[in-house]
Amino acid sequence: MTGEGVFAVFAALSLVWTAIWIWVVSSAPRELSYSAVAPRIAVLRRRLLYGLLGVGAVALVASGFALPYAPVQALVGGRPQIAVRAVAEQWAWTFSRNRIPAGVPVEFLVSSKDVNHSFALFNPQGALVAQVQAMPGYVNHLIHVFNKPGVYTVRCLELCGVAHAFMSNRLTVTP
Repeated sequence: MTGEGVFAVFAALSLVWTAIWIWVVSSAPRELSYSAVAPRIAVLRRRLLYGLLGVGAVALVASGFALPYAPVQALVGGRPQIAVRAVAEQWAWTFSRNRIPAGVPVEFLVSSKDVNHSFALFNPQGALVAQVQAMPGYVNHLIHVFNKPGVYTVRCLELCGVAHAFMSNRLTVTP
């Protein structure tokens, strides 16, 4: 589900929730004692708790396939067919290959020679499509399928020193 879709669901649920509370408040008698209202409030709270737990459980299960972890991405997009080693060092990215075919699952093996960096992959329109940390002494795995050809930019999103703003490189995705 896209960000717009998530927002639309959230907005719709918020409107329903607001409408319910407006109805509850407007239909309640003007003067009530606590002892008359307390049992109804307890039932309403219990139903609300169970409803929210149900919605949360469904959301947790539904979001499981959107996790960025390599095993989940391999299940969703397929096993990687190409491995690209991406090594960060102040203030540059080095790739084992710069040309990648479109439509093929690619596994990026991301590491750093010096300090923490952030491997941020931007599509040709400038939107962030994937991100993972680059850390010294550790290899992070990122699996991504490039659906459209074009020139993708890799930038660092972790402040890593004086020339951080210029730390970028490009990957060409071919048809």
